[in-house]
Amino acid sequence: MILFVTRSMIFLLLLTYFSDSSMIVHADYKAPSAEMNISVRTSPSATYEHKIVLKNKEAIRLYQDSKEEQIEYRPVLSDIYVTITKNNGTKNFRMDQSGSLWNEAESTRLILTPKATKQLLVHANFLRKHHYGTIVPWSEAKALLPRKSTFSIIDLEKGLKFRVQRRAGSRHADVQPLTKEDTKMMKQMYDNHWSWNRKAIIVVTDDNRKIAASMNGMPHGGDGIPDNGFSGHFCVHYLDSSTHRSTHPDLLHQVMVYTAAGKREAFLRSLTPEMLSELFIGALSQRDNNLLIAVSEGAHSETVNYFLKQMENGTTYRMIKRKEIPDPDNRHRLTTVLELPVFMKQKNMSEKSIAIRFEFARESVLSPWKIRNVSPRKK
Repeated sequence: MILFVTRSMIFLLLLTYFSDSSMIVHADYKAPSAEMNISVRTSPSATYEHKIVLKNKEAIRLYQDSKEEQIEYRPVLSDIYVTITKNNGTKNFRMDQSGSLWNEAESTRLILTPKATKQLLVHANFLRKHHYGTIVPWSEAKALLPRKSTFSIIDLEKGLKFRVQRRAGSRHADVQPLTKEDTKMMKQMYDNHWSWNRKAIIVVTDDNRKIAASMNGMPHGGDGIPDNGFSGHFCVHYLDSSTHRSTHPDLLHQVMVYTAAGKREAFLRSLTPEMLSELFIGALSQRDNNLLIAVSEGAHSETVNYFLKQMENGTTYRMIKRKEIPDPDNRHRLTTVLELPVFMKQKNMSEKSIAIRFEFARESVLSPWKIRNVSPRKK
């Protein structure tokens, strides 16, 4: 009798165990997966990036115990992008300056634990080190890359790479693509149209040194390499180099040099109102949405959206050159106003002269200037 009861109990326990669906492991069962993709890019539209992919335990350790909060304002964002995938769902974030993650689609901020934030910043610094170039002044760069030397150029937006040779240039480097294939690759950087627009690039020397630089995409001047499909040369600028027509550094080239070094925001914070307004109009003239947004950090969103919409509709802007004399009183002011003349051309209409009014403010005399409002005005 006792033996019968014991066997019955064992049978019932086994039956209960195997009939419980939660305990059955199907052949096609997959454990829940998690993934965190951390990447560095110069802009949201850039396709060239360096990234780190964390899976499962590593990923979960970074975002577990995080807190999500709704915020009404857009924080100052960095060049670090984070994609979190879990439970078959994906969310895209961009890291702000504090190390929190901003979800633009939902206007929420994901606040990681202090330990996870510290680890995320370690990953970010590692990626930046490999993605960007080093700032080298022109006085050193021209010695590192003497005339007739060859090197590679990498576009930080598309990641396209081609080979060039420095042919001449005393205030900056005059260079030419080495072959027809190099010329073709360079033209692809500019959407198959030659252009004077400045681009942030990495110059890679033959000993694999990466230097932050800027270039334009317009063939001009003297030629020197036959059969490369490129008539003339184009210009490569470094820190403190200048154009043929000026002894002063070109501001748009300089901001691209700092962009190529991953230090654009720090450079923008050092600029005067006169320089910021010039860069704003330069971004309009180049139709550079990313630069316009960066220069306008802190401005009313309606201001930036108005000019972005104008560019989208085909409106073009062109700076009217004039010698700008900085106002010495701005050193002590917390607000100031500037008006700059520009040529504006709307689609299917003739070009006309207008003025763009800039309103600037800062928190203290030691704080960086910020554009607060920009408005077009008829002359």
